[in-house]
Amino acid sequence: MAVSPPFTIYSETDRTTVIFLVVAGLISLVALLVLLAAMFFLSKSKKYTHTHFQAYIVCLLLANAMQAWGNTMSFKWVQQAGVVDGPFCAAQGGLIQGGNIGSALWSLILSLHLFNLLFLRYKTSRMISWWIIAFVWSFIFTIVFLGPVGIQTVARGPYFGIERLSCWITDNYRMEQIFLEYLIEYMALFLNVLLHTATLMRVRGNLLRVDGKWRLRFVPLGDSWQLALGRDFTDSTMLRLAQHMVLYPLVYAATIFPVSFVRLAQFRGADIPAWAEVVTVSIFNLNGFLNVLLFFGARRFFPEPGSIPEFTVSRKDVDAVVAQHGVTPFTLQRPASEASSVLDISQVQADPVSLPPPAVVHEVPERVSSRRRFSMASINSVTPLNIF
Repeated sequence: MAVSPPFTIYSETDRTTVIFLVVAGLISLVALLVLLAAMFFLSKSKKYTHTHFQAYIVCLLLANAMQAWGNTMSFKWVQQAGVVDGPFCAAQGGLIQGGNIGSALWSLILSLHLFNLLFLRYKTSRMISWWIIAFVWSFIFTIVFLGPVGIQTVARGPYFGIERLSCWITDNYRMEQIFLEYLIEYMALFLNVLLHTATLMRVRGNLLRVDGKWRLRFVPLGDSWQLALGRDFTDSTMLRLAQHMVLYPLVYAATIFPVSFVRLAQFRGADIPAWAEVVTVSIFNLNGFLNVLLFFGARRFFPEPGSIPEFTVSRKDVDAVVAQHGVTPFTLQRPASEASSVLDISQVQADPVSLPPPAVVHEVPERVSSRRRFSMASINSVTPLNIF
């Protein structure tokens, strides 16, 4: 078994290839660091306090930063016109592996959290979210340190070493490459697609729970309005959120599939053109930058601060049409600071004299008022209108 060489020398094509990879990693790293700094030091709002989206997204961005940092470390190899084995090379290999599996796992955690909220309609406690964060990061670092500490042998050479144009798990540990990275990435990708598909079908109204049984409902394209029966403003907002959050695993899939085909061909001994490796690996290195763009886009789809649903099913008065179609609307929690200032409808009915003077109502132009309309579920039921 051949041991990984102590150094390699770049050709002019190799050097150009690595420059492109470093630039792609640097773009992601700068974008991620700017976003993380803005979130920690500039953002003072307490958004999304009823969910753990922001904590999980921060973890995803940190994993992307690890990945991008490892890729930008190849700038040293560009300066030296070759890769040299040693502690710096091992550190790069560990960062790249940790960033790769971290990006896969935190993308999966986001999918599981969205599935938990929008499909199961169940809210986890803050304590559970901290345990999840601690467990996933512990698992990531365990996988990274397992190789050089527990698997590496003298006969097979260093675990992290020179791998083509940079440093990663060497070819002498081919099974570890597959089971300690590739398998984790593809399992996360498969589960992402499965969970988001189920969540979207549930929120859209295609997947219904009627009389304790799950049923699929499909309607012709022209009759898609039937799927909106039972949705109020909040349900529609959650649908837009789910449709946007599904872009995270789709972006991950779009960035990992091209480089996977190249790696698979290399495993089989195929001669891959330099341009193919440049394009596919550069796309994969831009994963963090694309997640930053998605994060800014997601701000348009989240409800206003403090109005995230409490994902329970405590509505007492729901339309017969809603019940017939098996749609369970979301409910909202009234903030304690505002609950005391809202007039109780039961008191109004019991004592009409205590009504406050009527407020001045301004006429709203038709073109403006028609932009947001509530469904019949919002009109006929009492609790859907309680969105404060």
